[in-house]
Amino acid sequence: MRRSPATTSLHAAPSLVDLDKPLRLVQVGSDAAEGTRPAGRMFVAEDGGPVRSIIGDNHSHWVGEEHSQKTGLSNPYEGPTEHCLIMESEIRADVLAYRTQAFRLQLMSGSGVVQWICDHLRQIRVPGGYLIEAIECKPDLSYIGDPLERQKILAVKRVITGMGWKFRVVYEADIKGSGERQLNFGRIYARNTATVTRPAMEAFERLVVESPVTTFKNLRECLSPDRAQGEAMAQALICMGRVEFDLDRILFGASPVRLLPAIRFTPKIWF
Repeated sequence: MRRSPATTSLHAAPSLVDLDKPLRLVQVGSDAAEGTRPAGRMFVAEDGGPVRSIIGDNHSHWVGEEHSQKTGLSNPYEGPTEHCLIMESEIRADVLAYRTQAFRLQLMSGSGVVQWICDHLRQIRVPGGYLIEAIECKPDLSYIGDPLERQKILAVKRVITGMGWKFRVVYEADIKGSGERQLNFGRIYARNTATVTRPAMEAFERLVVESPVTTFKNLRECLSPDRAQGEAMAQALICMGRVEFDLDRILFGASPVRLLPAIRFTPKIWF
């Protein structure tokens, strides 16, 4: 991630940095990097996985790892905020792809160099294209009470938005939302490893063409005459990003749902 040669380098005083210049990602040592000056350095894992391990005893929150039906990847997390955001990205149909602990950013903040790890990176479908969100997860506002932490967050935001991405700080209460949203999260996310049989998938694809706006009951019955099995496969399809509904209204038989065709897109968050 570098600025054009005419601008100030990472180690210059912040007041001298031209924040109006767009940034672009270039690989260190490549032809594209020749003659450029860095605004920061992004470090990614050689195997394309997370940059931070959940193994060890140096954690201040409970940790774990979740498999994604949508991406086929496993996502490590630390604490309830990161875990809630994994569930949201899995269930939201407009989230095309996501990953946790995606990269480490080294940049200037104040008079020193700081490190920032992107807790959650996702690519979201929007009218006319997509946007990329780089997200910092915090339990609540008290976690950014320190002036140096706020200064660091602001420095990160400047670099991320300079790349054309969106930077957000999210809090646990905002992701968890209402009781209905929490019930939806718990019930649907539990099915993200359920198998959708080939006959059920073929029936689903036909329904996408014939009746893309329907009810959850119709979807469930289309997949299987057995209610429990049909519901499990319908919820798995939600996790695949193929079914859209209102996350903040409890999902039941009469709930309206929109069935989505398979989405073809170019992933922009795999490095």
